[in-house]
Amino acid sequence: MFIIAFDFGMKNIGVAIGQHYTKTASPIISLNAKKGVPVNWMDIKKIIDIWLVKKAVIGYPYNLKDNGRKLIINYIEKFAFYLINKFGLKIFFSDERFTSCAARNFMNNNLEFYNTFYSNYNIHTISAVFILERWLKFNC
Repeated sequence: MFIIAFDFGMKNIGVAIGQHYTKTASPIISLNAKKGVPVNWMDIKKIIDIWLVKKAVIGYPYNLKDNGRKLIINYIEKFAFYLINKFGLKIFFSDERFTSCAARNFMNNNLEFYNTFYSNYNIHTISAVFILERWLKFNC
């Protein structure tokens, strides 16, 4: 069973796909967004249809200490609501702390590998991979 993951952002939403069996994920695409809303919802629908996705994992900032970051939670929950209503996905949230840092480290420390296999992907898609693999590790 394939699962889609999102590294939610106000301008970019990273997307990855993974599976229960191997507990691994691969980057797919970084979607353009305006105020957290994908510019083209059909991009998500195509991925869901191709991979026969029924579940989605969304990165969630569990460790919030300031009011400015609480605003992002409202956008994330609205995005999740749309995924449920537009595509009938079952939604899960995964701790996103340090995924951007891990993605940046991966990109910098594995430059040859990254340039060979992942050069078409950005930090958002790599972060989505880390979000999904963390969720798969602890929830499957």
